[in-house]
Amino acid sequence: MTELFFLARHTPFWAVPMLVLGGEFGYLFWLKKKKKTAIMCMMLALIGLSCNLFYIWAGGPEKSVKFIKKMHRDNK
Repeated sequence: MTELFFLARHTPFWAVPMLVLGGEFGYLFWLKKKKKTAIMCMMLALIGLSCNLFYIWAGGPEKSVKFIKKMHRDNK
């Protein structure tokens, strides 16, 4: 669980580059008519975007970890 908390706390440091690179490479592969690779890159960009939106919605580093802890505790 500590790895998940670390990833949630530092989401912008890994999700923003994943969003930018996935979007850029997805667009390049789309132009080269490599649709499956483009879709895979765009899905990575979408995952990065959704993680960033969760981070903002939760309220930052500490509140995102508290939210995950609360979800984990409530599911037990």
